[in-house]
Amino acid sequence: MKQAKLFNLEEFEQKIIKDYLISKGLDYKSFLNRFYERLRIEPLLFEGSDNLNIWEIIKRFETTIDEKFKKLNGAFYTPYFIVDYINRKVILGQKNAEIKVLDPACGSGIFLIDALFKLQAITRKTFKELVENNIYGLDIDPRAVKRTKILLALVSFENEGKIPERFNIYNGNSLNKNFLRQRLNNERFLAIVGNPPYIRIQNLDKETREIIRRYWRFTTGDTDLFIPFFELGIELLEEEGRLGYITPNSYFTTHAGKELRRFLQANRLIEEIVDFGHYQVFPGITTYTAITIISKKKKERFLLKKVEKEATIKNLDWIKGEGVPFNDLSFGKWILVKRDERRLIELIENAPDKLGDVADIRVGLATLSDKVYIIENPEERGSFLVQIFDGREFLIEKEITKEIIKASILKSERDILENRRRIIFPYKKVNGRFVIISEGELKSRFPKTYQYLLFCKEWLLSRDKGGKEYETWYAFGRTQGINTTFGRKILTPPMALEPTFVVCEKEEATFYSGYGIYPKISPFTDLYFLKKILMSQIMKIYIGLTAKSYQGGWKSYAKSFLKNFGLPKLTPEQVLFLKKTNDKKMIDEFLKKVYYEQGRNTRRLL
Repeated sequence: MKQAKLFNLEEFEQKIIKDYLISKGLDYKSFLNRFYERLRIEPLLFEGSDNLNIWEIIKRFETTIDEKFKKLNGAFYTPYFIVDYINRKVILGQKNAEIKVLDPACGSGIFLIDALFKLQAITRKTFKELVENNIYGLDIDPRAVKRTKILLALVSFENEGKIPERFNIYNGNSLNKNFLRQRLNNERFLAIVGNPPYIRIQNLDKETREIIRRYWRFTTGDTDLFIPFFELGIELLEEEGRLGYITPNSYFTTHAGKELRRFLQANRLIEEIVDFGHYQVFPGITTYTAITIISKKKKERFLLKKVEKEATIKNLDWIKGEGVPFNDLSFGKWILVKRDERRLIELIENAPDKLGDVADIRVGLATLSDKVYIIENPEERGSFLVQIFDGREFLIEKEITKEIIKASILKSERDILENRRRIIFPYKKVNGRFVIISEGELKSRFPKTYQYLLFCKEWLLSRDKGGKEYETWYAFGRTQGINTTFGRKILTPPMALEPTFVVCEKEEATFYSGYGIYPKISPFTDLYFLKKILMSQIMKIYIGLTAKSYQGGWKSYAKSFLKNFGLPKLTPEQVLFLKKTNDKKMIDEFLKKVYYEQGRNTRRLL
């Protein structure tokens, strides 16, 4: 059997372009000579070459991005239905025949190719004219820039037999204002579109981090690369223009998105948001996204569309939107819901007490190396426990361990009773607080554990990518929870399909991977009483409306969402009823009635 030929990226490009032009009966040599110094044009066609179209070429180009730039840019192929929706919203309806379109992170150019077809339909200019005068793109990947030029030229060559003389597609860092001034020369645009890169600031190179901090305002804390692209787009937008991006929807709620939210809200820039919630639009990529359409004209409200059925993901025009007044948005997190849903949230949150006021909500331990510290199902040998690490067996003194519960896997109190996990806990109590055991004491009192931790030392030093100095090399990666995770508590996982709250009576047990609720005000100090309210339909509805969504319908049960859950003021008789009743349906109906009685002038929404 003849072995299949492997192509490098440039050979791949030439092959697919050649095959495409041959299938159209066009002269591929004259076209390729324009873009390549050396031609590599073998006679073998790709399978399915006669069915190629411009969109298939873009897809093949996007899925063969250089791995270096894929990692740097957070780049991946944008489905056409997203491109079409954004471009229709941003480009169509513009009355100015000289409309210029910019994609500031153009990749292989799918937004710009679609914009080219839409502009040709509304302006009746030639494709060559539009490429030379109306289409602009920027990208940090030189190969992506070249491919965008090739694809724009292909459209012109196929339809008009002409290759554009010049292109406004430039290679460089779009967030570097010196580069912008050199290439765009203070140009402003009526249409800005795209899919900016998604990548956290700590994963960027030093130069890009410095550029972001130097030039862009909306970069609070642990920001993401897509956030300054919003500021960039707004800055380059003409007064009558529109901007349309698909980005993570995390900017609605995260600390990193705070300044961006504040700016968009204060200036009333949003025209429309399409929130995909937990539904995925990028094949093979788990990311939670939204389309945001922006214009500089101030407005009282914006259109909100929420994807609530899988069938509407590719048919966004089917979704009936609802106007959301800017005044309804919180200056903290944005909870984007419909009018009746907002009233329901207010009904619950306006209950007399908030969970965050009557209880401490605490995060669990964070070692940053659980496989070193946690002994999953320990075998006991006298006063020792057996730990297996890196294929080797070690003995650990029982005395230096504590019971630890993994909150993320809990289903019921039985899980806690049957729990056998232990954690190596290199801390001791001094004046009522845990402090790290000195290395000398660790070596003398717990020699087996010390030998084991020495074996793991290099592993432990690599935490935080080796960029952080710890109190001692064997200390936990974070100090959170060392003194606050013991005692009686209610545990909940960080995310769940349904409310999951489990009472833990083991005062000497700590926990990780979730949250602990420690009530401090009666009657909620009765853990089983409080659990009934937290497990109710009211909690499910509240989290469903306010918390972050994850794939498969999972919802976040993070402290930031739990703390505002309202708890009703109950009479002694009502408290007694709730304590005695275990029928969930009866509890749900009882609580619905109580919430309505305490929420003045509310309609029956539950």
